[in-house]
Amino acid sequence: MSPKIKGAGKTASKSKPKNSSRNSSLNSSRNSKKRPFNATRAFLAVFVLVMLAWLAALMMIKEEPQAKKANLAQNNNTQKIHELLESKKKKSSVLDEQNSSQKISKDNKIANIYEEISDEKLKEFSKKLQEQKEEFIAKTAIEQNISEQNASKEQSAFEKTAEQAPKYSYSANSHSKLKSHKAPNGRPKLAIIMDDISTNAQANELKKLSIKVTPSIFPPEKQHPKSAWLAKEFSVYMVHLPLQALNYTNEKANTLHTGDSKEKISQRIKDIKNDFKGVKYINNHTGSGFTSDFKSTLTLLDELKNSEIYFIDSLTTNKSTVLDASKKLGLKYAYRDVFLDNEQNVSKILKMINNAVAVAKKDGVAIAICHPYKSTFEALKIAQKDAFKGVEVVYVDKIYEHYK
Repeated sequence: MSPKIKGAGKTASKSKPKNSSRNSSLNSSRNSKKRPFNATRAFLAVFVLVMLAWLAALMMIKEEPQAKKANLAQNNNTQKIHELLESKKKKSSVLDEQNSSQKISKDNKIANIYEEISDEKLKEFSKKLQEQKEEFIAKTAIEQNISEQNASKEQSAFEKTAEQAPKYSYSANSHSKLKSHKAPNGRPKLAIIMDDISTNAQANELKKLSIKVTPSIFPPEKQHPKSAWLAKEFSVYMVHLPLQALNYTNEKANTLHTGDSKEKISQRIKDIKNDFKGVKYINNHTGSGFTSDFKSTLTLLDELKNSEIYFIDSLTTNKSTVLDASKKLGLKYAYRDVFLDNEQNVSKILKMINNAVAVAKKDGVAIAICHPYKSTFEALKIAQKDAFKGVEVVYVDKIYEHYK
């Protein structure tokens, strides 16, 4: 068995070369067939590339004029835009110059018209002034021909009364005879008036006191336009009317002055009545100059009498003519006895409160005036505990009737 197998092996090994030579011949023949095919493909590839290059060149040759044309068109458009902008600027400049010249021309025309109007108004005013001057001269000439006797007959009874005013000088002590000198209902009465009230804060401090203090409220003005509203906070109040002082520069608005006409004083009282509905009492703020003038004082009190408003003299001067004017008009005369806080010091205010109590006990009634100072409120808070023993502190409406 084994020799056969070996023989077979040899036979098989000898046949291998034959097969290998055959295979190599076949491979060589196959390789010889592939070479022409590769050359063709290469040729075709080169041909395609050449054609593509030629087409690309042809396209570039065709596109170049178009690009040049597009660039040229773009440049032309840009130039046209610049030309349009320059033209617009020139037109705008021309319009501005035209508008400016038109405005100047218009302003000149307006100025000329204004001058013409001004000249006409001036001529008209001058003409009227001349007519008034001639009328005044004629009227003066006529008046100069009127005798003094006829002129005095034409004066009103009111003016005659004013000219006949006595020239007296008063003090608080000399006025004591005008009181009843009897303690009303067996107990002296003291009224304390607090002047210069104009703010809510002042009104609130006043209401905190346990004693009755009558507020005297400033009429409305620029500094305190709503002061009249404070009157609604109190059952009894007064109006603190500004009157001209002799030596005082910080005047309140709408202060009445000596020599003011009856119409002006009347209108002032009407305004106060309109602001303070139901007002019954007024006293003067400053007023040393006004109350020293009998004629002005008489005019004021006459207006107050017609309005059923009672005046209480703050007695800011010992030359006050309120007493004389009151008697001429048949009015009672009520006045201030003591100023409590001329010195804003708590201990000194307490001392003046004691003085006011003493006057009330002596005369039966007394009126003291103070102001909304911090020291005054402190002193009143201290005094309300026991300083008013023996007197009744009342509002002014309970004391006015006890004056003659």
